[in-house]
Amino acid sequence: MKNLLLLENLLRNKKAIIFDFDNIVVDSEPYHLKAYEKTFAEEGHKIDREEYWVEWTFNGGGAEGEIERYNLDLDPDYMRSKKDPVYSDFCKSGNIKIFPAALKIIKILKDNKFSLAIASGSYQHDILSIIGAKDIGKNFIAVIGKDMVPKPKPHPATYLKASSELGIEPSECLAIEDAQKGIISAHEAGMEVIAVETTVTKGFNLQDADLVVSGLEELQKLLMNLFTE
Repeated sequence: MKNLLLLENLLRNKKAIIFDFDNIVVDSEPYHLKAYEKTFAEEGHKIDREEYWVEWTFNGGGAEGEIERYNLDLDPDYMRSKKDPVYSDFCKSGNIKIFPAALKIIKILKDNKFSLAIASGSYQHDILSIIGAKDIGKNFIAVIGKDMVPKPKPHPATYLKASSELGIEPSECLAIEDAQKGIISAHEAGMEVIAVETTVTKGFNLQDADLVVSGLEELQKLLMNLFTE
């Protein structure tokens, strides 16, 4: 009941919902990891999977963080340039799955006249490849990738760009996130945030969000309760 009331308050006076993408709409984080594992293995370094979920996904340290932690004689831009085409091939393969609960959440919000957008730390062309293959792109008015802004999350530019393309004030947008870097980004942009615990981020501290739910399934149920009363 508490989360239902919190959600109702968060949605009051909101016109748009802006989704993070990886690990919120699609199960793509394992493919980011696979691409980086391949790239770093070619340079003689093995990525620790448990550390990846914390340092890369949640904290947003990226290749720079990995190189710094292990004092690797590697250039992060070079490593990304090697990783990006590997990941893009995964995106084009059609193998990256949309979370079923995410599809239902998108439908509920669309049916209730919210404008929808994506604000992601991935490249726009990779996002478009996935949502195009899954035929859900028509649901989103704007799709913002990291290549469209001067600085990625936790900088607020990604969410500000999404708000601008929607033509809706940041205070009238609600973000859905799963990581600390995204929560910071949305808050700095002037938006309230729902944080979703996932198999990747469960147990991490998401308490800076305005509402924390135990998974996409809980958020779906809360929305169904809210809009079917």
